[in-house]
Amino acid sequence: MHKFEKVGQDFYGVRTPSEIKSIFGGRCPRCGHELGIPTLNDIKINLKKKTTKVMVLEQLR
Repeated sequence: MHKFEKVGQDFYGVRTPSEIKSIFGGRCPRCGHELGIPTLNDIKINLKKKTTKVMVLEQLR
C-alpha cells in the first residue's frame, strides 16, 4: 500500500536526479550553478571506520 503525503504526488520513495533537476529548472536553488545528472563513475561509497571504546580498568588491590 502506498501513502501519498500531498496532492499531486505521483511517486513513492526518493526522487531521481532527473526529477530534482526538473523541479529546480536545471539550476541549484542555493548558488545558481547548473545541475548535472551523475553517472555511475561519479558515485563513491566510503565505508565508515568502526570505532571501539577502550575502557581503562583500575587494578583491584
